[in-house]
Amino acid sequence: MIVDQSQETAYPSYLALDEILTPPLGGRPGGSGETLLTVALRAQGLWFGQLLRELDALQRGLDRGDGPGALRAVDRSLRILRALVAQLEVVEPLAAWELDGGETAGPGSFDPAGFREAEAVLGRRDRRPPSAGPYPADGPADGGGRVEAEAATYRPSVFDSLLGYLAAHGYPVPCDLLYRDVSAPVAPSPGLQDVLVRVHRDDGAAAQICERLVDLDEGFQEWRYRHAMIVERAAGDDAPDPRGDVFAPVFPDLWAVRSLL
Repeated sequence: MIVDQSQETAYPSYLALDEILTPPLGGRPGGSGETLLTVALRAQGLWFGQLLRELDALQRGLDRGDGPGALRAVDRSLRILRALVAQLEVVEPLAAWELDGGETAGPGSFDPAGFREAEAVLGRRDRRPPSAGPYPADGPADGGGRVEAEAATYRPSVFDSLLGYLAAHGYPVPCDLLYRDVSAPVAPSPGLQDVLVRVHRDDGAAAQICERLVDLDEGFQEWRYRHAMIVERAAGDDAPDPRGDVFAPVFPDLWAVRSLL
């Protein structure tokens, strides 16, 4: 039997497995805990990259009024988030002494590339200095994500696309929200909450999208919490309180409207 070896090597080369599986820290083997962390962070980075593509598809669906397309994209996003949370269970038991003497145990070491950008794409805005809070900006695993995340804060977010979608479907979204400064943090709006009550009572595609976005917001809160606990467990007193505002919602109005229904 003749085997085409070019076909055998094409698949691993296509996936860049040699590069992905290279030992961390410049080729130095390190401990098993360090290698485990590196593999997990690389996997998280890949999934966050795909999540960003799904959030882009979600936004494009909302912008063109395609409710079914937006729902498919948000459902895929939710599945990816569940996979991301499940992967954190692998590295959660690691302690600082298992991470090659603690050299990689700083809080920034646990920041997978893409997660800050994904939050910014959703609508999260953080005006604090880059080094403040639970997510340091210069971690070695950041992969340059800080630049992309900052750029995303100056573009319309998923929240802004949702407002446009609702307005295009006849809902009286307050004008100050439709033409707001997209780089500003989202603040609760009683006027928008009144609109959302009507959306939910109509129980159409718009209501389904709003519910899925709440699920997405909840998934990010869960990921942030699990991530924060890993930082606290591994870095201990060497890091500021990593929990910070991990449960701060990206879509406060979608949560607040529940008390009005």
